[in-house]
Amino acid sequence: MRFKAIRTLVLVIVFAAGVLANIDAAGKNLRVVAQFSNSAFGATAAIADNDIWAVGDSSSTNQTLAVHFNGRSWSVVPTPILAASSLAGVAAVTSNDVWAVGAQTVSGSSNTLIEHWNGMNWSVVTSPTPSGGGSLTAVTAISSTDVWAVGTQSQITGDLVEHWDGTSWSIVSSPAFTGNDILNGISADATNDVWAVGQNFATRGAVILHWDGQNWSRMDFSSTSVINLGAVTALSPTNVWAVGARPGPPPGDIAAVVEHWDATSWNFVPSPNPDPIGNLSSLTGIAAVSANDIWAVGDAHNGAFIEQWNGRSWRLVNTPSGVADLNGVTALTDGTVVAVGQGTNGSGIILEN
Repeated sequence: MRFKAIRTLVLVIVFAAGVLANIDAAGKNLRVVAQFSNSAFGATAAIADNDIWAVGDSSSTNQTLAVHFNGRSWSVVPTPILAASSLAGVAAVTSNDVWAVGAQTVSGSSNTLIEHWNGMNWSVVTSPTPSGGGSLTAVTAISSTDVWAVGTQSQITGDLVEHWDGTSWSIVSSPAFTGNDILNGISADATNDVWAVGQNFATRGAVILHWDGQNWSRMDFSSTSVINLGAVTALSPTNVWAVGARPGPPPGDIAAVVEHWDATSWNFVPSPNPDPIGNLSSLTGIAAVSANDIWAVGDAHNGAFIEQWNGRSWRLVNTPSGVADLNGVTALTDGTVVAVGQGTNGSGIILEN
């Protein structure tokens, strides 16, 4: 499960025993709808309720894995055979224009990996890799000629941001990129409103970057103690959410954190602690049905957890048994919500409401 190592905090944490408390949201619970043996999923993207993708890797083959829901069942869709490869992010423009990103290890070095679905098959699309190696963790697709992907350079010597202009992928540079960032998530609501989040390896603090259509800028935000942001979702220029982790208490622990952009500033939004024994949790994915129905997923010391925003507050939603990790979530305006990760039995697991 290589994508998991990329997106987690650069911290060493020993989880203690405890009980994860869940509060059911009536009629909103997610249930396990599919499992795939010896695998793990890192991301999911929905085009319609009968057209949904999940990507990750297979531990039995050590290769990329893509599965698709056609409205009736989930099934594996062949991807190019590449040794030591995995997919960590997926995004769709249309049913026949879907992008997935990740990494492949070649001669001991990590290379960026980008694959494209054209409605018939997956194929590898040439992507630039920094001289020291690199991997991609997330992608957002605005149009057929405007797609962004982010990740990290292998030696964390520079931010890794790549862009598709309809013809080719290129590495993007900017004075806003400090050279120590590990970028975990990206989202866009328009071609001039793109957000990327992650962690600065040097400061052990969270990072928020913004593209206004012309330039990337580094954003300030209220909770300076936030140590990592794992995912972001942009609903509009005045409504953007990011999730991740902040320091405990107690010292050495971490706790899930939610941040919100209102067009003026980033602000901390209270969210429930999924670990009543201590603060050992982190949010890794977020997606919105609407401004008043937003879902976030993450991991606590003894398993995955799910939270939901109802327009007023965040609350814990029941997590089915047998779910070890949740790495990604997607949502549609019709209310469809899908989350993906890995089960306690080592199978790639898919949840849906």
